Amino acid sequence: MESIEIKRPVVIKAIMTESFRSQILQETTDTWKNHENAFNQLEAMYQKTKAAGSLSNPSIEKQIELERARLGEIKKEMDARVNEFKSVPNDQEVVFRVMEGPATIKVGDDLQKFLSSAEIVIKDWKVIEFRGF
Repeated sequence: MESIEIKRPVVIKAIMTESFRSQILQETTDTWKNHENAFNQLEAMYQKTKAAGSLSNPSIEKQIELERARLGEIKKEMDARVNEFKSVPNDQEVVFRVMEGPATIKVGDDLQKFLSSAEIVIKDWKVIEFRGF
């Protein structure tokens, strides 16, 4: 075997612009509303079942509480991310996402090069640079 394919992190960095900031803030708001709506439906179903006196599984209450806690954590993370995006000056790079990408390592390659993450830099959703590939 002369080579092997591995997976490694690929950091997507965005150069902040007003257009990108606006789109990301809207996407974050929409995502939060979707989480909140799903939880509200779950909560309404629970309350309806409880009012009908047909709760036969006490673990449902525990599941609701766990979901409340999970949503609380998601909300904190989203609020932090929104504040981060709001405070980044235009033309400054910010980590947008981290994904996995393949890398082929051949005999004789410098492994350290592959252990560091690769980066894709975007500006207004257009790729403008690759780093560490």
